[in-house]
Amino acid sequence: MTDRSYATVNPCIMCQPIGSVMAFKGIESSMVLLHGSQGCSTYMRLHLAHHFREPVDIGSSSLSEKGAVYGGSENLKKGLKNLILRYDPKVIGISTTCLAETIGDDIGRIIAEFREEEDIASDRIIIPVSTPSYEDSHNSGYIKAVEAIVKEFTSQESGSHIFNNKLNVVLSENISPEDTRELRRILSDTISPDSFILLPDISETFDAPMTGELQKIFPGGTSHSDIADMKNSAAMIGLGITSANRAVSYLEHAFDIPSQELPLPIGLEYTDRFVAALSMIAGTDIPEAYQKERGRLIDAMVDAHKYVYGTKVAIYGDPDNVLGLLSLALENGMHPILVVASGKSPGFAEYAMERVRQVKPDCDVTVLEDVDFDAFNDAVKKAKPEMLIGNSNGKYIAKEMGIPLVRVGFPIHDRVGAQRILSLGYLGAMNMLDRITNTILEAQEEKLAAKLSQPDRYASPDWLKFHPAEA
Repeated sequence: MTDRSYATVNPCIMCQPIGSVMAFKGIESSMVLLHGSQGCSTYMRLHLAHHFREPVDIGSSSLSEKGAVYGGSENLKKGLKNLILRYDPKVIGISTTCLAETIGDDIGRIIAEFREEEDIASDRIIIPVSTPSYEDSHNSGYIKAVEAIVKEFTSQESGSHIFNNKLNVVLSENISPEDTRELRRILSDTISPDSFILLPDISETFDAPMTGELQKIFPGGTSHSDIADMKNSAAMIGLGITSANRAVSYLEHAFDIPSQELPLPIGLEYTDRFVAALSMIAGTDIPEAYQKERGRLIDAMVDAHKYVYGTKVAIYGDPDNVLGLLSLALENGMHPILVVASGKSPGFAEYAMERVRQVKPDCDVTVLEDVDFDAFNDAVKKAKPEMLIGNSNGKYIAKEMGIPLVRVGFPIHDRVGAQRILSLGYLGAMNMLDRITNTILEAQEEKLAAKLSQPDRYASPDWLKFHPAEA
């Protein structure tokens, strides 16, 4: 919000329900039903389909004026019944919207009534999450949904209560399917493929292979048995430090599982912390393959240093992603003069400035959070960066100022391949560094070309032309 406006203008965040959808899509055989108007589910399907380039089905209770006045109980029950009959999901997440929260529907009571009235609900897991759009952001909706999923599955009486000696890895911020696959690779190589539980896992559900068969629900996601077994694990890592990881806190207090929170492994330092933590938990040395990857990253940093050093950048987006990209920029000698978290995050500013003091204490950095794009545009014009790093919504100010934009994060609507952008781990750091460096080189070439006048065509003067008849 700017000084000239008392309202949010083009927010940098999206609403809570869209975050809950991304969390629920990370578990096996699940569907989401939004309790609210039809427009809510349409908006979210559009955003997610444009970003992931996959069909994203989301149910809706389709509340109208009547439901808003008399309550949405009947709409929600009909929506649940239709969802079960058409998609046959094993898990249904019910996320509330502004309208449902405003009229005060008792979702728990409606679900209980639905179970009594419909036999088809007997073997379904239905998980309600309170996610009104008028507060917080898609990140908080994601965190709330992950917590609700963990509570539901671990509170069930059925299932094993035997110590499994596994590691729980719980994400507090959405990452790309490619990043999820990279996480699984690192975990598999350092502590073995069957020794960890990753939640949520969107590596297949938001980036499914083409099989030629119509699948109403894409296979993949964290299995139900694994989520239920998280209460029997030996240790836990919460990835993301700027916001409270409520699922990790619940498991720690309810089942006495020791935990630690680590930043998303973006860049050299944060990846080192993650790999070292895994090595300590597993009681083994870091695999040689990852020592080589680390060496190649350092070599890439040396190669790129003369191009990226001192480049003034503005980084914006989801808090933990921004914190990781800030760390990567500082490690490579860049000058992040503007760092912006899209939503509220209790620890973002503190962690960002701590990282600046560690790496480049003389760097003059402006840290903002919970701003809209109106305020962000003003801040960019004041800071005058040479590059933007963030989602595709920054393309307008980048074009206006004539500076390049490196697209990363959520959402990316104007380019393909967002689901395959890799930023985590040593390989992700190399990928991001290459993208940033090549963007700088391309921008320099364009500026140089604009200064040099080129002839319309290259033609020899008449006196240099060769005439065979005169020879």
